[in-house]
Amino acid sequence: MSCPQTIRAAHYLRMSTEHQQYSIDNQGTVIREYARKHGFVIVRTYEDPGRSGLQLKHRPGLQLLLSDVVNGKADYAAILVYDVSRWGRFADSDEAAHYEFLCKHAGIPVHYCAEQFANDGTVSSSILKALKRTMAAEYSRELGVKVYAGKKRLVQLGYRVGGQAGFGLRRMLLSADGTSKQILRDGERKSLMTDRVILVPGPEAEVETVRLIFQMGLRKPYMKIASDLNIRGIPYRDGKPWTIDRVKGVLKNPKYAGRNVWGRTVAKLRSRSRPTDPEEWVVLPEAFKPLVDQQTFDRVQAVHLKRSFPPLPDEVMLEKLRGLLASSGKLSQFILTQSASVSHPMTYRKRFGSLRRAFELIGYRMPSRHLGISEQSRRRHHLQEILIAEIEGLFPNQTRVRFVRNRPVFMRGDGMPMPISICYCYETPGLKKVRWFLTVPRRDRLLTTLICLSNLSSDGFVGFYIAHGIEMGTKCSIKGDGDRLLQCARQLNSLAQLDTVAGNRPLVE
Repeated sequence: MSCPQTIRAAHYLRMSTEHQQYSIDNQGTVIREYARKHGFVIVRTYEDPGRSGLQLKHRPGLQLLLSDVVNGKADYAAILVYDVSRWGRFADSDEAAHYEFLCKHAGIPVHYCAEQFANDGTVSSSILKALKRTMAAEYSRELGVKVYAGKKRLVQLGYRVGGQAGFGLRRMLLSADGTSKQILRDGERKSLMTDRVILVPGPEAEVETVRLIFQMGLRKPYMKIASDLNIRGIPYRDGKPWTIDRVKGVLKNPKYAGRNVWGRTVAKLRSRSRPTDPEEWVVLPEAFKPLVDQQTFDRVQAVHLKRSFPPLPDEVMLEKLRGLLASSGKLSQFILTQSASVSHPMTYRKRFGSLRRAFELIGYRMPSRHLGISEQSRRRHHLQEILIAEIEGLFPNQTRVRFVRNRPVFMRGDGMPMPISICYCYETPGLKKVRWFLTVPRRDRLLTTLICLSNLSSDGFVGFYIAHGIEMGTKCSIKGDGDRLLQCARQLNSLAQLDTVAGNRPLVE
């Protein structure tokens, strides 16, 4: 008598910090029982322990699963998951459906082992699955509202709810009855939910330095304060030098006056952090022991708000830049930020248009790899405009380029989107060889990519390729026509071929 045929399957496990019912062991037990009853044999495990289900980029286990499935590396015929919520609590329920569709399209269906319905594509199961996905997203939203309200209440009671203490301050751990337990070091967290954290004055030397900074802040700009502190041999934490940003972080933070301020930025459901209106801030005066009195703090804010310090002349700013170049041997945005002898990089951008322009005025050519974020953004925007204009000219009366999360995507004639990756050209130091840098964000859902290689001056392109099978989160350097990635891709003679070349040849191992 022959044995019943078994189906090879992989199981995906995800546990955040919600409930014990979702522990890895509990999920594994239910999935193994489901596999036994339905004739599956588990040959591969993907795990995301301690991971939120809100965003794909924070879940390497699911990313690897999708990459194996899409690239044809999966050696199994089914994927077993505990329930719909373990697949993800995405704010957009269509995102969960998209990732499941990628698996189904590759011939590998997803089975939800603890659900009361079979994921068989019937009308009833589709409705229930859509409802479950919406419920999972709503659970995350409601949980976010509760967490926000809980933190707001703790702030109103005078407790610290997150973030580093800062120079001159330390985090004190309190028990539920308000008894001091210990000073928390950097990176340490409370272990009991009933414990609370407040800010207390740090070492006396740091406290005196904070008071000195506020005294100097009444008559000196940030740059001069940082320079004077370094000349006096007064270090920042861990022996680091003072910079403009570090001085500003002390002078502008109300916690040094004993005020507990929370909610100046918000990032709900793992979205990008954004500033909030001052009316939405939670402010509690006299929450902590102040290092400076409120009157002194307000006077310093008024002085810097009025911009009472006259701006330096252009030639003085450039002369300081020459001095920094002579002492360091090179210039970059990071070097300027770490130096207390020159103005902030943003000041140079506003005055001269860009860091590159300021460096050129003193005879220094800035390498491409040292360009600041703003300069790189301007270059990227310029190249995008050139590319979009060329594509729109080839496909008149049709919107063929859309932006998804600020990234251009070409919409093919069959309706399939194709992300566009602009690779910037740079010269390697020493050997002066030409390279291009490719970055594929982890949030990309589709793995067929249009690769556009820019020229060295970043005002045009030298080649276009369509590659299929590039893994999400890829960061690599392209070395030219002989590069392995380009050899496995399809080169376009012109952008007019975008509609006819699908680029479905996978990368070789």
